[in-house]
Amino acid sequence: MYLLPQPKHFSLTDGQFIIKPSTCLLLDGTCDFDDLNAAVTLQDEIKADLGFTLAISKSFNAAETLHTIQLVKKAGYAKEGYELIITSEAITVYASTGAGIFYGVQTLRQIIRQAGALVPALTIQDEPHFENRGFYHDVTRGKVATLETLKTLVDRAAFYKLNQIQLYVEHSFAFAGLSEVWVDKDPLTAEEILLLDQYCQKRHVELVPSLSTFGHFYEILKSKSFNHLCEIDITGKKDYSFIDRMAHHTLNTLEEGSFKLVEKMLNDFIPLFSSNQFNICCDETFDLGKGRSKAKADEVGTGRLYVDFLNKIINCVKKHNKQVMFWGDVILHHPELLNEIPKDVICLTWDYSSGCSDHAVSKIAETGRPQYVCPGVGGWNMLMNLIWNAFENIRRMTEYGRNHGAIGVLNTDWGDYGHINLFGSSMPGMIYGAHLSWNPVTEETDFTDLYKAISRIEYGDTSEKLVSLLHQLSGRQGCSWYDVVRWKELQHNQHDEVEVLSNLNVERILKGYQTALDVEKELLTLSLGIRHNHFDLQEFMISSKSIQLIDTFVLTLIQDKVGTQEAVPALSKLELAAALEIWFTEYTAIWRARNKESELYRIREVITYMCGYLRDTAL
Repeated sequence: MYLLPQPKHFSLTDGQFIIKPSTCLLLDGTCDFDDLNAAVTLQDEIKADLGFTLAISKSFNAAETLHTIQLVKKAGYAKEGYELIITSEAITVYASTGAGIFYGVQTLRQIIRQAGALVPALTIQDEPHFENRGFYHDVTRGKVATLETLKTLVDRAAFYKLNQIQLYVEHSFAFAGLSEVWVDKDPLTAEEILLLDQYCQKRHVELVPSLSTFGHFYEILKSKSFNHLCEIDITGKKDYSFIDRMAHHTLNTLEEGSFKLVEKMLNDFIPLFSSNQFNICCDETFDLGKGRSKAKADEVGTGRLYVDFLNKIINCVKKHNKQVMFWGDVILHHPELLNEIPKDVICLTWDYSSGCSDHAVSKIAETGRPQYVCPGVGGWNMLMNLIWNAFENIRRMTEYGRNHGAIGVLNTDWGDYGHINLFGSSMPGMIYGAHLSWNPVTEETDFTDLYKAISRIEYGDTSEKLVSLLHQLSGRQGCSWYDVVRWKELQHNQHDEVEVLSNLNVERILKGYQTALDVEKELLTLSLGIRHNHFDLQEFMISSKSIQLIDTFVLTLIQDKVGTQEAVPALSKLELAAALEIWFTEYTAIWRARNKESELYRIREVITYMCGYLRDTAL
């Protein structure tokens, strides 16, 4: 039997409990509406898995009642700890808090998914290692999820005992006075955030606000109203650029209006969240000291400019009695200034590479400052998340967090360059991060058993092959969306794009193309055996098709520009253009099923540019 996260203590005993339509879901007399929510969640799971609905009741003698599933409040457990005891006579979840009851129910749901009505007798005693276990989802780089999708994300995160969700926002909230910036972006609204926060609370998830407040101000600073606040003078620069959006447009800290803008955004955003925490971001301030503030930076140092502005933002948020957190990448380049930041500010220490070291984590730990370790699910710029790379990164960063006393894990899901990567592809990485942040057991770098467990629990895949297929698909990607976008922008701006293409490995791309073909066929075969989260499978098949077409396009470009003689998959340029357009129609339907229209048009612009190139050079 698979359980994710793996419980601290687990033992099988003799016998089994049989769930029947007459079985009662019984709450102890001290249980409240919070525990009733957990009971209803279990009731729904049993209905979905077994086909019948159990009655829910409440009793002062729940723990003494036989042939029932019991939720019992009892002193002596950790805040989020629980005990699950299954005998032939009863199933009982014991906990001291509503959170503990809820997490015990999630474990029981996983058991029922695999065992059905014949539940094996066992004892589980469990509690988390990390107090803070989060998932960070990008809703700003081009894709804004619908409220229903965000609720689904919360449900799936809570099922694996995550207790924190953050949504990355730059311009993708409908800030008053910034309509010029978000008018064509389908931003989140105040009402949506309030409703999502309420939904999170019922599932023991804290919705922590996250707002870019220093770097990554591209959409705001390229607007007519605010471009004078940009560190780099962008007067007359009109063309949209994915590259610039990621790498440039930092606030000029010396301009009085910069902090006024940030302060106004914070005052609009903070009241919408019940959380007592706030992530001010302040990462990747690439341009700081290189433009309008260069003279001052040369005088006092870029680090001084950064820390002084950072502290102004921190003080603004602290006025609202919020615990502040920020990304730690910039300050690690100026360690001599770390002690000038208030000691209670949480550092979010990130590294997304599969070969990451513990250097940054240990440096922050040496200061005694609280920190979260922040790995990533490996999807940004990719047509399919890099499964093994993400798992290895998560494994390492969680281990470093455990070894250096981090207070939390925040697993990140980014969408650079338009957010072409799809929601479902991030789920295996999210689940693995939840698994290790609850119980950071040492794992081998062969994740085969984890792939099987996720396939079985998350998708009801009795073949247990699904995530291994995704691993194969992701590991063979010889090129990515990043390569196509860079080619387009370099060519469009009359730069030499040959350098982008000549660094790609043609043999690897060809192997990736064949793997994508093979995996697509296997996914189609597997689809009949998937019991849960069927829509993810559609996304996986779209991803496999996109890899085939992007590989073919890039191979065609390499043949045109570099002159390689390797075989290109048998599609003429005109046929490939038509295939890309048909694929994009299917991709559009997938996008719209889970997301607002938001910036889908940015993806369309790239695809139509590709097709235009193919038709222009076909003769």
